[in-house]
Amino acid sequence: MAASSPPAPAAAGTRRGPAGLGTKAMVCGIVGVTLLPTVYGMALSVLLGPAALVLGLVARSRARRDGTGAGRNAVIGIATGAVAFAVAAAVIVLALTGVVFSGDDEEEKKPAERREGPSVQVMEDRSGTLPWPGGAG
Repeated sequence: MAASSPPAPAAAGTRRGPAGLGTKAMVCGIVGVTLLPTVYGMALSVLLGPAALVLGLVARSRARRDGTGAGRNAVIGIATGAVAFAVAAAVIVLALTGVVFSGDDEEEKKPAERREGPSVQVMEDRSGTLPWPGGAG
């Protein structure tokens, strides 16, 4: 009977299986969340969030299938990816709807005398008494 040789080790710096995908998902999610306060980061978070979600879900399903405990990073990637995508998408939608539906700002820049429409004057009561509505006071 011939002795079997052990499998060759993986190259340095490479990980196989769900642990590698889970780590990639976690990194994408964390980077997406930390870039949220910047304008360009908001656009990147819209891309990194779904990437973290997909990588995390694939890594989590592989970890369950293989029976390994390598799903922790995948869960972190799923959570941070969902937060990054949701916040970035909400801010972008709110910004776009604010720009699209804000109306004409030129009307606000005109002086009050030049504005079109009915004008309202507020008069001061100097008599000291106010009449009742609909009748003599």
